[in-house]
Amino acid sequence: MRRVVLAGCLFWTAMAQAHLAVWLSHSTHKIRPEAHAVPRSAIRLFAAHGEYAAMQISVRADHPIKVLRIVPSALEDRQSVIGRWQMTVYREAFIKTTHPTNVVAPVGLWPDALIPTVDNYYHERRNALPWRVPGRFTQSFWIDIYVPRTAGSGRYSGTVAVTVRTHGRNEVRVLRVRLRVLPFAIPATSSLPSSFGFDGAPLSLVFRGRYGALTNAQLMHLTQLFNTAALKDRIALGGGSGIPAPMHWKHGHLSVNWHEYDEEVGQFMTGCKAAHGARWRETDVRWLTHVFYHKMPRREQIAYFRAWARHFRREHWHVGLYALGLDEPHSRKQFALANRRAAVIRRATNAVLPMVTSASIDKLDGKNFGILCPVINDVEGLNDVDKREMLGRYAHKYHLKLWWYQSCMSHGCWIVGRRSSLGWPSYMIDQPAIYNRIMPWLTWKYDMKGELYYDTDIGFSMGHKDPWTDQYHFGGNGDGTLFYPGRPSVIGGKRDIPIQSIRLMMIRAGYQDYEYLHMASHLYGRGAVLQVIGHAIRSTHSWTKRPAVLRALKWKLATMIVRGLHEKPVH
Repeated sequence: MRRVVLAGCLFWTAMAQAHLAVWLSHSTHKIRPEAHAVPRSAIRLFAAHGEYAAMQISVRADHPIKVLRIVPSALEDRQSVIGRWQMTVYREAFIKTTHPTNVVAPVGLWPDALIPTVDNYYHERRNALPWRVPGRFTQSFWIDIYVPRTAGSGRYSGTVAVTVRTHGRNEVRVLRVRLRVLPFAIPATSSLPSSFGFDGAPLSLVFRGRYGALTNAQLMHLTQLFNTAALKDRIALGGGSGIPAPMHWKHGHLSVNWHEYDEEVGQFMTGCKAAHGARWRETDVRWLTHVFYHKMPRREQIAYFRAWARHFRREHWHVGLYALGLDEPHSRKQFALANRRAAVIRRATNAVLPMVTSASIDKLDGKNFGILCPVINDVEGLNDVDKREMLGRYAHKYHLKLWWYQSCMSHGCWIVGRRSSLGWPSYMIDQPAIYNRIMPWLTWKYDMKGELYYDTDIGFSMGHKDPWTDQYHFGGNGDGTLFYPGRPSVIGGKRDIPIQSIRLMMIRAGYQDYEYLHMASHLYGRGAVLQVIGHAIRSTHSWTKRPAVLRALKWKLATMIVRGLHEKPVH
């Protein structure tokens, strides 16, 4: 009888193992439902202090299964421990695309939203796990590991236990993780300034079903959560809650009530504790609609910009201010308007930098601007005409900062992108993960001083669309939407939170990569670093599409930094 029972147990164990696959992958891959199993039960990662390392765990079986638990252990070396509280486990939720971003992007299910098992805001358990997985369907999970500044450098090891219900019994697979913690740190605040758009007004629509349903306090609090999430991912959000500061013009003096604005943004000006102490480097002058579109008199416009500069000085906020008077001017009339608005700002104060999103320098009055921000396609196009040197000379002449941005021009605006337009960096859902990560590498290569992106929640404002099911805008899936609304009805728990996307995590990875480029160039000079990466990062639209190559480049930069910090080279 014992032999029969033992044989039965061995049979069912063999059956489960034969049809159940659990494996590890690096983060710069989008693992779709049809992906086949990869025989990898161990993974090696590396990260600096203050950096996130990320990996993915995938499960697949020939039959329906249920993933019950994913439990990472602490990571230990001989003298130090990175505790489990520095790790977050997410389930990768799928969104179904019905329109391709370009001709090589297949429609169907794509992983994007990251639903945490326990969120990092209220520490509420969400519905990431347990999770039922259909047969012949690959479901992946994301694990973030934050390397605290208090951890010692060294080689850490640990495990991740994955418990799966299969054939009526629980099967536990144990995966091995190795993490090399490098002997240097990246700064909490990104060395690369950024401003990614955000509009708080639609939060009422996606979280409560109609505009205006949230109180100012609720709207402000939710906006702060989104700002915290973005700062943890090394980018700054512009725009904010949309709650305007009361203004009064009386007896030739403009009075602005800054109370709610200060309450909303104060922690992001000085260092947000929940984002590891990160702060904004640049931020936008808000409510420009009231200034430029409501026909405010010129003297009041000037007083308005002076009030911003005065308030930032009074609060001792060392954060740069910019104002985008007119976005993407095209006609002669629009360029004239952009020039006039920049002149108003310049007349008011030098503390607010007028920004213009154009590369048409022959139509701009350069002396009145502070930031020249062309679209990436106009810096070096498919014809390989590199305008960076020309733009650099113009910026030097007028003492401008050079930023840039990507737009629907990278995939085709309101069309299915053709093969002739492939290769640009992209924040789209149905593009490979490395496309979402590469922008900061190009930003460093072209020596641009900041990145602008027009929106991170435009999909929240499309009343007839739910961002969980449809993010097709301007010809791209995910264009202008990097977050999901974390409603309890979708993600479980009791309170609303922002949900990050895989694309946002890839942006974070790219901004972390930027710190390696920045540190290595500080130690060895730009020329030495360009020589290292030049074969793989060739131009705005020609760069390696292989994540393994990017990892190897980053490791090379890491070894340069370690050696350089020890030897202190002079360049």
